[in-house]
Amino acid sequence: MRSSITLNSIKLDFLFIGVIIFYLSLISCNTKKSDSFTGKLFTLQDSTVTGIHFDNSIRETTEENLFTFNYIYNGAGVGIIDVNNDELQDIYFTGNQVPDKLYLNKGNFKFEDISSSAGIDQFGGWHNSVSTVDINNDGYMDLYICRGGFKNVNGSNRNLLFINNKNNTFTEQAVSYGIADEGYSIASSFFDYDNDNDLDLIVTNRPDHWSVDADEIIRVKKRDSIDLATTTRLYRNNGNNSFSDVSKETGIFPNYSYGLSATAGDINNDGMCDIYISNDFVENDYFYINSGPGTFQEMIKNVTNHVPYYAMGTDFGDIDNDGNEEIYSVEMRPDDYKRSKTTMPLMQPAYFRSLKSDGFHDQYMHNVLQYNQGNGFFSDIAQMAGVDKTDWSWAPLISDFDNDGWKDIYVTNGYLRDVYDRDQNIQIDKFLKSRNNILDSVQQALGKLPSVKLVNYIFQNNKDLSFRKMMKNWGIEEPSFSNGAAVADLDNDGDLDLVINNINDPAFIYKNNLDQQSNYLRLKLNGPLGNTQGIGAKVTLYSGDQKQYVELRTSRGYLSSSEPIVHFGLGTNTKIDSVVILWNTLKETKIINPKANQLLTVDFSKSTDRKVQEKKLIPYFVEYSAPHIHPPFYHIENEFDDYKNQQLLPQKMSALGPFLAVADVNKDGLEDFYVGGAHQQAGALYMQNDSGTFHLKTNPIFIKDNLYEDMGSVFFDADGDGDQDLYVVSGGTEIVETNPIYQDRLYVNDGLGNFSKDLSNLPVIRSSGSCVIAADIDGDGDIDLFRGGRTIPDKYPFPPKSYLLENDGHGKFIDITNDKAKELRNIGMVTSAVWVDLDADKVLELVLVGEWMPITVFKNSAGIWTKESLEKYGLTNTEGWWNKVIAEDLDNDGDMDLVCGNLGENYKFHASPDKPFQVYCDDYDGNGTFDIVLAKYNGGDLVPVRGRQCSSEQMPFLAKKFPTYKDFANAKLEDILGSGLDSGAHYQAKEFRSIILNNNKGKFSILPLPKHAQFSPIQGIIIKDLNNDGHKDIIIAGNLYDAEIETTRGDASVGLLMLGKGNMEFKPLSVQESGIFMPYNVKDLKWVTVYGVPNILVATNNNPVYFFRNSSK
Repeated sequence: MRSSITLNSIKLDFLFIGVIIFYLSLISCNTKKSDSFTGKLFTLQDSTVTGIHFDNSIRETTEENLFTFNYIYNGAGVGIIDVNNDELQDIYFTGNQVPDKLYLNKGNFKFEDISSSAGIDQFGGWHNSVSTVDINNDGYMDLYICRGGFKNVNGSNRNLLFINNKNNTFTEQAVSYGIADEGYSIASSFFDYDNDNDLDLIVTNRPDHWSVDADEIIRVKKRDSIDLATTTRLYRNNGNNSFSDVSKETGIFPNYSYGLSATAGDINNDGMCDIYISNDFVENDYFYINSGPGTFQEMIKNVTNHVPYYAMGTDFGDIDNDGNEEIYSVEMRPDDYKRSKTTMPLMQPAYFRSLKSDGFHDQYMHNVLQYNQGNGFFSDIAQMAGVDKTDWSWAPLISDFDNDGWKDIYVTNGYLRDVYDRDQNIQIDKFLKSRNNILDSVQQALGKLPSVKLVNYIFQNNKDLSFRKMMKNWGIEEPSFSNGAAVADLDNDGDLDLVINNINDPAFIYKNNLDQQSNYLRLKLNGPLGNTQGIGAKVTLYSGDQKQYVELRTSRGYLSSSEPIVHFGLGTNTKIDSVVILWNTLKETKIINPKANQLLTVDFSKSTDRKVQEKKLIPYFVEYSAPHIHPPFYHIENEFDDYKNQQLLPQKMSALGPFLAVADVNKDGLEDFYVGGAHQQAGALYMQNDSGTFHLKTNPIFIKDNLYEDMGSVFFDADGDGDQDLYVVSGGTEIVETNPIYQDRLYVNDGLGNFSKDLSNLPVIRSSGSCVIAADIDGDGDIDLFRGGRTIPDKYPFPPKSYLLENDGHGKFIDITNDKAKELRNIGMVTSAVWVDLDADKVLELVLVGEWMPITVFKNSAGIWTKESLEKYGLTNTEGWWNKVIAEDLDNDGDMDLVCGNLGENYKFHASPDKPFQVYCDDYDGNGTFDIVLAKYNGGDLVPVRGRQCSSEQMPFLAKKFPTYKDFANAKLEDILGSGLDSGAHYQAKEFRSIILNNNKGKFSILPLPKHAQFSPIQGIIIKDLNNDGHKDIIIAGNLYDAEIETTRGDASVGLLMLGKGNMEFKPLSVQESGIFMPYNVKDLKWVTVYGVPNILVATNNNPVYFFRNSSK
């Protein structure tokens, strides 16, 4: 949950809580809807018609309230259970302060309350979640209830097991089964972790107090004497109606967290069931990877690059029909701009850094959609998918609601009181400090907190790794405080209905109105003894060249259990080629041409031995760094605070390298490489051996020059002596501008790979740079240079100086920029450049890309370089955050096309020509520092990206101008900056997609790269025909780890090989197919020839240089 009341992870959240705790320590409506089809996908059913009147009513007291019980508003769950095996799904609701309820489905959305006669409503305590399971294998579903409330009094937290008596009654038997967990239990899930054919149990328990911080988590997890009642526990099914706690021997223990959901499944497809625990507050989520036999390893930092900070519910589901399930875990970031500015918690940079230094994972305050890369690694693509912000969220459910064959997403949300309303927090703090009677004051303080109902979210799958909001179109429009939710076909019409547990409102029952408008296939699995529902079975449906995949589980989302049925939507299709069920027991069932539009029962007893076919997949590349590069080069980024003077800087500018240069420097016919070093780290030259390996060649001058921050570099023959000299750009922002530390360096080769520095042949350069490219641009037979300027320290985003350097024929370089290329001098924050003949006139053009820059072309006319109009080349609206440009004839038509790496679509910032992303910068408060204001559109209004607190820390006058967070949230950018809008720097970005520019006789058309290439900022691009089919293939890699902490770092790329298919179409390959796996902060890629074939060098920030060997050799 979110109200980090005394969890000191967010220093300014809930300003009044310290006062509350201090004082307390001294005191030792039924919504009526027509159920006829209205054109909406869902219709909310009238409770007077359904007979379901459950209301999870919460009433606070002076003893039990938000301040004493942090989870009082976390809500309760829903369980779908066919109590009497009549093929109608019944509904169980858990209640926090009210009794649980069980409703028997009588058909046609009519239900009967049998709670009292069933014997399930006589048990007190705070009931959280419900799990459904046939625990005794008698063919009838049983119920497991997690209890854990304010206090554990006389066993009130002891979990309950209701055994189905087969006559619509239940008997509680948790103690006899050994699973009467007495901790503060929240969630549970039944699954088979040891593949012995019976269902085991995972239960999450929270600590017994609310003051858990990072130090305590570290301290407690190191002890062997943790109270198991406060930890997540794993119970092994002994096969005789009893369970044993095996938390320690399996590796689940030690753990210490507020686990709000437990989702189990074979997420990495290795045949063993894994466990994902969504943890609230400071502790990472836990990802227990089943390493067999019967053991787990917690691997969250190994298999993801970041997780949510306040994780709540989680669901698994295959969103792109590739046979791998994704992980969707929800958090609390508001979708509404004004709510985000008034209620969003603030993460302090120092605290964020301290968590990382203490070994915690990167955590961010938004939903994550972890895309399954197919090799056990996951990349968060929630921001690209459009499902990252659903406000204070609880239950995510991934299911095909419109039966089109693609899984959609439903999310419940809402919190009874806006505990993060920052203005009210300030007022309440003042109020409490002025009162003597704290008990009465607490009640009054609670009344001052806003209570805002929110609409739950539903997203339709766009079939391209993105989703669109469909609340209005699909009829999900009722504001509520919703928590647990489940899906089931309640009326057996072949579509999925929804059941939602609400706080202080009747439960929602949504009827799906599809009826016969789409086709479907549903499967009921009669599993083996010990697992009669077939939990964990993997089901794949094949139809033509399409497939769908579902792993059956019931515990999903948050505190809830959905129907134990495998559901496939088919859209307009009725022809199914086959359905394959892989059971947990190395058995399989294959059904040929099943008929659509039925509930098909599949019996395990008719299964056959699984036919295991070894797939001999030979990837294009194999990572082989250790034996090839000796000793390894490890880039070590120096610590530097880029934000000291420009707190609102979007990302660090001091950590942009390293980069690579490749050439044969000793004329032995083998390619060698140079890799740049960070500030205070020497660059390194590696020479290739006859064996195809590389050894470090010591060059004393590189060591002597270790204070420089190496950026781009290039090997070229500077002095015409026939060997490869080296030019290295100096960059970074650690030193004030104009310092000699920004002088580029020319290293002259003696022909044997020994280099000496020659600054006498370079002009004075005092600009922090990015790239350098070499070519004979004036046709005089020697090599000239373009050197790009990247940034000005403490003056982002003002453009630095770039340089056009002419070789005088003797290796001396003259700065001709002012004389022959005036527009080039301060062209922008250049990141990459290429010399290329775009119009087939045999004269090279200069193409530049950069941050806040359009793709820019300079043309040489009689030695004078002029900037061409964007319209001439079809480059209007290409302003972006470009990182890389490469020229290649991709379509074999004789002209040169361009591949341009940009920020990508999976980032906090989005841009379009109609609504550009913008930056303003000036010294708005007159204190001598340049203030950055990032801006975006909210509807038709231009508004600041950053919030009141951090903005006013940079510009203190804003705190006086806008006394409240609400004032700031209601202000447009023109209200905030006033006349400052017309002063200083102003730039726009209109395109963040990475693209191909298809050259058609000197005019470009824009072709976005595939969605998989939009996962993260692209930093490196290399191109070659790898499979000899006549079509060039593209390899990309990147990421951007150094975003400011309120912006999730770009880390979703693992590298990507896209095979050219002709006609400018490129097919992304999986990691298994390509062999490319680079989940790092990649800054550069280069081909290096070994044994006559192209291999890949990968330069990464704060990591090694990696070598990927071509499998063809």
